[in-house]
Amino acid sequence: MIRRRTIFLILMIISLAAVPLSQIYLMQESQPATRIKINSINTKPLGKLGMIVIVDALNTTLLQTADTPNIDQLASEGLSFLNAKTVLPSATTAAHVALVTGAPPEINGVVNTVAYNATKYHELLPDESPDTAFVDYFDMLRVKTLPEIAKENGVKVGLIISKSKLEVMAGLSHAADKMILLPNDVIGPGDPHDASYPYANRLKCIEWITNATLKTIEEFYQYILSGESALLIVHYAEPDYIQGALGVLNPKTIQLVEYIDSQIGRIINELKSLNLWSRTFFVLTADHGFTPVDPNLNLLSNDYMHLSALHIEHIVRETAGLLVFIYLKNINLLQDAVNELKSYPWVRNLWTRYPVENASGTLSDVGLNNEFAGDIVLDINPPYYASKYYGVGAHGGTVTQKIPMIFAGGLLSKNNIAAPSIIDIAPTLAKLYGFNMPNATGKALDIVKPTADVSIKANPGIAYIGTTVNFYLNYTISTTLSGLHASLEIYDENYNKIFSRNESISSTSGSLSFTASIDKEGTYRVLGLIADNDGNILGGKAINILVVKKETVPYPVEKVAIALSITAIFTAILIVIPIKMRRKIE
Repeated sequence: MIRRRTIFLILMIISLAAVPLSQIYLMQESQPATRIKINSINTKPLGKLGMIVIVDALNTTLLQTADTPNIDQLASEGLSFLNAKTVLPSATTAAHVALVTGAPPEINGVVNTVAYNATKYHELLPDESPDTAFVDYFDMLRVKTLPEIAKENGVKVGLIISKSKLEVMAGLSHAADKMILLPNDVIGPGDPHDASYPYANRLKCIEWITNATLKTIEEFYQYILSGESALLIVHYAEPDYIQGALGVLNPKTIQLVEYIDSQIGRIINELKSLNLWSRTFFVLTADHGFTPVDPNLNLLSNDYMHLSALHIEHIVRETAGLLVFIYLKNINLLQDAVNELKSYPWVRNLWTRYPVENASGTLSDVGLNNEFAGDIVLDINPPYYASKYYGVGAHGGTVTQKIPMIFAGGLLSKNNIAAPSIIDIAPTLAKLYGFNMPNATGKALDIVKPTADVSIKANPGIAYIGTTVNFYLNYTISTTLSGLHASLEIYDENYNKIFSRNESISSTSGSLSFTASIDKEGTYRVLGLIADNDGNILGGKAINILVVKKETVPYPVEKVAIALSITAIFTAILIVIPIKMRRKIE
């Protein structure tokens, strides 16, 4: 009995094995050979590009002295300010964090590249090292940055930076789709702060940053074409280094700025050649200014941790030469320290943790009221300075707070505004993307053109020739406007328009549906747009659909007949063999 069942099972499996191929062939239609092309040609950028280019220490005097045709053209076509303002300290790390948070150091937390926790320093025992109270920029950061919030809202984010400390712009979550840091092998041997650093290396570093920027623009290009938004922040370390090494108006410094201008020209030309300029909001700014100092008038002690002229126990942290955080071991001696410092000619301003006589005000008055700033913030009169670097220029204080700032691009609305601050940049870019900076104290400047966010879906995404395809378009517009319309445009693989339909809209948000049928197979580019009567695009989205022939699959008569014949034979065997075996036994 067991043998018979086993034989029966084996024969059934063999007989069924002949059937699946024919059954599968019957159930499935042939799959299309054409694949959707994701790189379809499209000359209408539908997304938004926010781009911030920071030229480190590009002070207004230097900018007005150098020959900068590309920057001049930006200024003439856009909105230009030579009297914009940065934060205190007017130094690289604090200024960049203020830029991307829209808030001063007392709110975002970052008062400098490195600092001390004043509260911890006050509590140290006599034999404890001040290093236990040491903090760096990531320790201090308290709020989210523009790249972080942008990425949370679906914006593609890229950072191209010349100094590693500026990774802090990506926030504690390191929010960047692409982070590019100038490599050490490009910087080469030597210190850019020194006059001996090769001039050719300075040029090489600048060009490297430009090339990395152009490459990133190309990589983000397809996203913007399809209706996605992108944020790109670019940092040039010069002319910060060379001004400290050679001087603010040294001929080499001026030449270097002119070279930077040529690199900015390359970036603008690339955006225009890709037709992205019309969808770009462009900001060119400095993080701080720069001013000459006398290298023989350095106020720091040899260990760089103290002011030689202050005879009360303390430590200091210089912030770029012209602003010093002074941490007192005994905070009760604050008045005595101010009285002593006030007697020196190099004191420009003194701000204190709490009000005392002879001070210029408190830390709150200058946006530095947190535990990382000193108990006293000393603003120095140049040509005096306080820095670990031997240099002929410095920054950090009130003297170098004035910066140039230019807004340009196709998404700029040239409205009249007062001179902006560096903390206005992030809220303004957030306005471009349609979100808010929750901790910002800066203003969202009224200089962004109205934009629209659009989504579009097709049903079905793979259609047969001649069948109806339904398109669903959802939109949100940043402000109320008249004379707007939504449109659906369909292009073939050669970018010939084969379908177009418009529908007027009056609300700031809504949903629309369109139908179309296509009578030729291929890959098609579908654009859903919001535009005004002049054809200016406020926003849109692009998708691909595939149109294929509906093929009739012939019934596989021969294969089915063969399968049935094999099944019949094995069935007969299953019947005959057991009968013969039974007769033999009988």
